Amino acid sequence: MKSDLFFTYDEGQRRGHSRKLYKKRSRLDLRKYVFSNRVIGHWNALSDACVTSSTTNQFKNCLKRELQPETHS
Repeated sequence: MKSDLFFTYDEGQRRGHSRKLYKKRSRLDLRKYVFSNRVIGHWNALSDACVTSSTTNQFKNCLKRELQPETHS
């Protein structure tokens, strides 16, 4: 399966990591709620360290840390 059918890199120079994905605008709910369109916001919110992980386990550990709710002391 080709990833460019679902995702394209965002070419703009924005904050965050260098591998941001472009989120296509859609009017129809059918396209809005497709998996590939729903995950882009979550991917773009990840830290650079998480996105550029060199191994799968490193990515999973980083993702687990970022998804943990903050505990207030």
